[in-house]
Amino acid sequence: MIATSAEQLEQIFAECQILEKDGFGPKVLESKDGLVIYKLFRRKRWFSSALLRPYAIRFVANAKKLEMLGFCTISIREISCCKRPAYHLVAYDKLPGISLRDYLDGLGDKAEAVKDESRAQVFASFGEMIARLHNNGVYFRSLHLGNLLWRECGDFPLIDIADMRFYQRSLTPAQRLRNFHPLLKRTIDHYLVDAASWELMIKSYLEFAAINSQQALRLGPKLTGLAAGLESRKF
Repeated sequence: MIATSAEQLEQIFAECQILEKDGFGPKVLESKDGLVIYKLFRRKRWFSSALLRPYAIRFVANAKKLEMLGFCTISIREISCCKRPAYHLVAYDKLPGISLRDYLDGLGDKAEAVKDESRAQVFASFGEMIARLHNNGVYFRSLHLGNLLWRECGDFPLIDIADMRFYQRSLTPAQRLRNFHPLLKRTIDHYLVDAASWELMIKSYLEFAAINSQQALRLGPKLTGLAAGLESRKF
């Protein structure tokens, strides 16, 4: 880990474009050449689990684990630490692609036939992707449309990976069900996911999930039922 001074941190802030910030300051920045992303981590509470294992350390470790499992994710350049102000800073190569949320939102400008085909392709591939994560024992707590990228190859790179757990076995049916909840937690995503698309995603998920037929029969209706509040609307 590299030591960074407050002056060096301020220089990075001055030379980069802020992509995301909160009440404490910048959270995600992009270099002027568009090649590097800087993600800042701060401990917001004096006593938390981050005191023993900082989120930046988890972030870097999770990237390595995902890569070992064959998932597309960020490539770490370096991790640095600033004592005052207390920050950890992770620099990684920017991945090509746009967030899945932005891609689905952009489909509104396309012709109906193209739009329907594209949505079907996205949600079928997305269901398979989630099944692969669960089959490999990956519980992605921040699983939502803004934390995956869409690329034509359909590999869904994972970009905000600090909050996940890795198990030595595939996830249980209960864990699988629970891990779908964040997908509908944000109201903004309710306008991008209709009931038909959700059902298509669940069908694809169950096809690739490493569970037996009896587990699939019990799990399927529960997964489909999560989207009970979604409209069966035409995009």
